[in-house]
Amino acid sequence: MEGGTLRAGIVDNPDHLDPGLSYTNEGWEILEATSNGLLTFKKAAGGAGAEIVPDIAASMPKVSDGGLTLTFHVRPNVMFSAPVSRPVKPTDFKDTIERLFRVDSGGVGFYTGIAGAARYAKTRKGGISGIVADDAAGTIAFHLTKPDGTFLEYLAMPFSFVVPKGTPDRDISTIPRWRVATGPYMISSYVPRDHITIVRNPSFHSWTPDTPDGHLDAIEVQIGVTPERAVNEIVDGSLDWYFEQVPPDRLTELKARYAGQVHLYERNNVTFFTLNIRKPPMNDLRVRKALNYAVDRQALLKVFGGQGSTTENIVPPGLGTSYARHEFYPRDVARARQLVGQSGTAGMAVQVWASNTDPQPKAAQYLASVLDSLGYKATVKTLDEGVYYDTVAAQRSDPQVSYNDWNQDFPEAEDFLDTMLNGERITNVGNSNNSNLDVPSLNQAIDAARAMALGDARNAAWARIDATAMRDQAPLVPFLTRGFPKFSSARLQGLVFNGTYFELFPSMWLSR
Repeated sequence: MEGGTLRAGIVDNPDHLDPGLSYTNEGWEILEATSNGLLTFKKAAGGAGAEIVPDIAASMPKVSDGGLTLTFHVRPNVMFSAPVSRPVKPTDFKDTIERLFRVDSGGVGFYTGIAGAARYAKTRKGGISGIVADDAAGTIAFHLTKPDGTFLEYLAMPFSFVVPKGTPDRDISTIPRWRVATGPYMISSYVPRDHITIVRNPSFHSWTPDTPDGHLDAIEVQIGVTPERAVNEIVDGSLDWYFEQVPPDRLTELKARYAGQVHLYERNNVTFFTLNIRKPPMNDLRVRKALNYAVDRQALLKVFGGQGSTTENIVPPGLGTSYARHEFYPRDVARARQLVGQSGTAGMAVQVWASNTDPQPKAAQYLASVLDSLGYKATVKTLDEGVYYDTVAAQRSDPQVSYNDWNQDFPEAEDFLDTMLNGERITNVGNSNNSNLDVPSLNQAIDAARAMALGDARNAAWARIDATAMRDQAPLVPFLTRGFPKFSSARLQGLVFNGTYFELFPSMWLSR
């Protein structure tokens, strides 16, 4: 059960291997094996994987001041790997969070509720006053501006995985000196567009069952492996595991021939096209509604090989009572054309962006055909997967329409609605509100829901916000809650799918 090298493939470079900057599934899967935070989601599948447990924190925090202060004790002797080679300190965690603001991380919005964070976001001087770290006492306290029922979940996300104080304020993905690990594995080599080598971290010792040692000796990730090539190499025995899902047109065949090697993972996901309300013609509500009426969601489901279920919700059904299915936009092409005619925008040029990983280009081409049918002059622009999401999240790029999919950062509807629709979150880079929607009444409703205690009332508020946003603003064209079938080699065992960290490398092992 112990040892061996996992042979893995990935379609393109992960967006980043820097905890402060990574915001894709591929990056988080790697960082989960190399890095740690104060807290973690339990390394388990299903509902158990949503439980928050201590990681580098010795226990769950002491909560005081009516929920405004959370104080943690940091475990002694959790080590940073070489060349830092010293214990993690509370001040490392303080600097980790502050660094998010200095590097324009896409995750900064999760931490703006800390007292002093708003000022620091503007000045980037003097530190965040609401984070008080005491290395001598081994404690770190977070003082919040108001109680936040999901703040503990933010501390379990990779954005808050600790990096050593003094880590440069730039992407450290390709800087070995600062690509420092605390977890069971470390990245020993990363050559973009070629490979990533992950090996055991000799400084690691397991301090809790929720931070387990790994079984594999190493993971060799080859970059540039297409989904079709991955299937063929797994079949011939030269590849064990692939970051991406099965190509839609191969799933039926693989399930029939290799049933034990096909794994059907359900993620809390929504797949959609973003409509940028700052860019004509998408700045016209009638056009945004027209696209929602005109799209055949069943046709898009077929583009994705039937892997999932159609939706026009933003919140996925896996989030329980936060999800209340609505159907404001039954397919009605005549109604769509009427709205476009009323808008006076027919004939305008519209460009649809997507990554070059199948089936995204096909989905973009489908939407372009819909735009053409409504009287627009549509084109498609594709970018390499490794740069796509950073590019569409930057205001300097600002595409009119872009393909996106969102998988949970943490298991709560806030992660979908606040992150993607709250105008207070709009940033110049790392912008997760790609539609640039900024409606004061909607922002206020989101903020009010965030302040509520976890439970049924809060869930009902999220369901109302989902409906209001799609009915009154239509900033997105949600079309699919995706399934993610994966295909792996017969010798790969111990697969565990976690809703936030995805497949867990430390749980994997190779049969002899």
